[in-house]
Amino acid sequence: MPIATKSYGPALAAFLALSFTYTAIEARAEGNTIDAARTRWQQQMQRGNQAMSAYGTRLLEQEEDKHE
Repeated sequence: MPIATKSYGPALAAFLALSFTYTAIEARAEGNTIDAARTRWQQQMQRGNQAMSAYGTRLLEQEEDKHE
């Protein structure tokens, strides 16, 4: 008496559907996290550049005052 073969098609289809859904949700959340980190880094870099620029401007003004 032969053993009836089982079809793994429905189980595989369900697994693939759930895994793609889960991956899409997690990827969106991870993308939002990365975007937030990039925005924070850009803002921090801009503040740093502005601070260094202001400091450099003060140094140049002090040098000009010494030569006058």
